[in-house]
Amino acid sequence: MHLSSILLLLFLVAAEAAVIRHPTHIEKKGKSSESEESKESEESEEVLPTDDIPDGLDMVHVNVIWRHGDRSPTSAMVGDQVTEASWTFGGGGWGELSPIGMAQQFRLGKKLFDRYALNNTYLSETYRSNEIYVYSTDFNRTLVSAMASLAGMYSRSTAKVDRDYPDIPDWPTNFVPVPIHTELSGKDHIGDPSAKCPRQDDLLRLVMRTNDYKEASGPEAQEVLEYLRNATGAPASKITFDNVYKIADNMMIEGIWFPENVSTWYPYYTEEIREKVEDLVTKGLALQNGIIVDKIQNGVDLSQEIPTIRGGPLVNDIMAKARGVIQCRRRDSNGQVNGCKDSDKFYRNLKYHAISAHDSTIDAYLTVLGAKLNVSPGNPKYTASLLTEFFIDTRNGGTEQVFRVLYHEDENADFRVITPEVEGCDDDFCPIQVLQNIANKLKPPGGIEQLCLQRIPL
Repeated sequence: MHLSSILLLLFLVAAEAAVIRHPTHIEKKGKSSESEESKESEESEEVLPTDDIPDGLDMVHVNVIWRHGDRSPTSAMVGDQVTEASWTFGGGGWGELSPIGMAQQFRLGKKLFDRYALNNTYLSETYRSNEIYVYSTDFNRTLVSAMASLAGMYSRSTAKVDRDYPDIPDWPTNFVPVPIHTELSGKDHIGDPSAKCPRQDDLLRLVMRTNDYKEASGPEAQEVLEYLRNATGAPASKITFDNVYKIADNMMIEGIWFPENVSTWYPYYTEEIREKVEDLVTKGLALQNGIIVDKIQNGVDLSQEIPTIRGGPLVNDIMAKARGVIQCRRRDSNGQVNGCKDSDKFYRNLKYHAISAHDSTIDAYLTVLGAKLNVSPGNPKYTASLLTEFFIDTRNGGTEQVFRVLYHEDENADFRVITPEVEGCDDDFCPIQVLQNIANKLKPPGGIEQLCLQRIPL
């Protein structure tokens, strides 16, 4: 697997900027509005502390998956009044992280610091390379989101010159560069559920044969789609049940950046129509992730196969790192930690494994947990995050392990426990074997690369 390490040097200016400004459309209304928004944002940053952990549970590993922050659209929609040239932030063009998104991720990093590192609660207050491993998909918006989040965690007054950053005149104050690892786009089946996979294409074609799909895309859906076609003058092939998400996405983004124009540009996109379109998107997301009742097609179980491809590599990667860390933390009958071998150096001090990714990644993980419909049936919002915390129960000699899952819905939300929504879990803390069983069930047979090459006759 080809991995590259990416330093945060591209984020030097943005790191400082994210601290002092949040450049939304509200800024156009004057300094007072900007100050009120900044104050309101600071007051909302109250997080669930780690001191809610019962005595006897020793936190040994944390995985965090987040969706990137606010971005430009990834392409134009039918009837779009905004061209690619209009999106100038983040280097310009489609799909780039905006200053709003940078600020959102910076604040998420601060929340994560407060939860795990403040007063050396779990992580060190200053960056330690052997404690954290950060991975991003190979998209600018996720890479820069990771940069912003890490700046929120470690670019602070506790950083020391000549240890954490150089003593040179033009270096941004307290900026600490932290490495980010990635995989070539199209080959990353851990962070990107839509990575190239011919078998997944076949599976999604089979989805279209199910009664679930026919019902979701039936007369009510067609009425909405026909309305949009008539309003935009688009042919039937340009607005379908399978691509109407594009309208929902672009309308949401343009509403953030051009709030005074969207009602003039798109008078047909009323609040009623917006709700109906988003309902179609929600139904489409369930189908895309294999949440299907009519699941057997051509002898293939879509509810098993689709999550195996979209979320199997992810949950197995999370469990591999958690198991490696736990093995290194095990104690023998004399209370000595001796589970690590020389080859396990990576796991010896690893505490924090972060994945900077997409809404589809959040969806894929929630789906394999069996929690999507109850936790986030629609599209996960910017900075939506899933935290999976792993513990050793020291009350029983350190032989039992448990995990807990928390969800961060958006930039204004706290972390909330969702473990009882995980299939097989009844409490906030759940035996680790439950998550291991999910990983085992969804482990791609022969590896994801080989599985993706196995076509399905249609």
